[in-house]
Amino acid sequence: MDGVCFWLVCGFFGCKIKTTPHINHNLPDFVVSSYNEPGYNPFSEVQSLDLMPGIQGGNLSTKGKRSNSAIKFKEASVIGNPVAYAMGRARYFCNSKVKPYMPYYLSTLDEKMWRSGLSDMFYPSTWAPGMNEVSSSKGQTDKFLKSWGSLYPRIGFLNQTNEVKAASVIASRGLEVITEGGLRIHQSAGCTNSDCMKENGKWQMVSPIEENSCRAFGVESVETLKDKVDEDGQYGWTAWRNYGCCIPRSGAFIGSSISGCLN
Repeated sequence: MDGVCFWLVCGFFGCKIKTTPHINHNLPDFVVSSYNEPGYNPFSEVQSLDLMPGIQGGNLSTKGKRSNSAIKFKEASVIGNPVAYAMGRARYFCNSKVKPYMPYYLSTLDEKMWRSGLSDMFYPSTWAPGMNEVSSSKGQTDKFLKSWGSLYPRIGFLNQTNEVKAASVIASRGLEVITEGGLRIHQSAGCTNSDCMKENGKWQMVSPIEENSCRAFGVESVETLKDKVDEDGQYGWTAWRNYGCCIPRSGAFIGSSISGCLN
């Protein structure tokens, strides 16, 4: 609970103001994957959607095996998570904005822009170092020095020697496409500032290992990431987004008061 919602309830003897809690929590909205070659998506349900004729994996890897080059290339997919939809039907959860199994983004369908980044050339983040970095640091200088990689341009190529860091940044880019849009082939993330955060949220790895906790990208050490390397270059996460909403009741909604002091 992080606030109070107000409702006007009228009856035979007049009107009264009633309250319900305003709640804030995360929902596992998307299943996001990052992988080397079309058709090698770690989620078998999506593999058939990736089989686009004539598309290769950036010419940097062969048969799904990871490359030792500092320049990495990966495909990305963002799929609506049915678990989030089911959780959002519960009374004390906000409704998820995603549709189950909806392919919100498939880099194989967005082949031209995913490989060229031409549509992102007019974004300041593409040219200004330190903007929109996947990093744990808050300061502009430290953020650039400790960065795993930039969200822009939103393409499948990344100069990053660490395999897991590269996969994480490219997964973030796939999610960034559906949150910020642009001249890309995608479905909107279905989120507005009034009901859920648009920024990249927290991530829970599900492939190659299954984690029972979530965190932001950019916070783990190189030693920790060693245990998460997949020899076939296939990675998957559940992406959690933060929601805020009122618990509904009968009557006319008046408004809400949200304050961190109520936590």
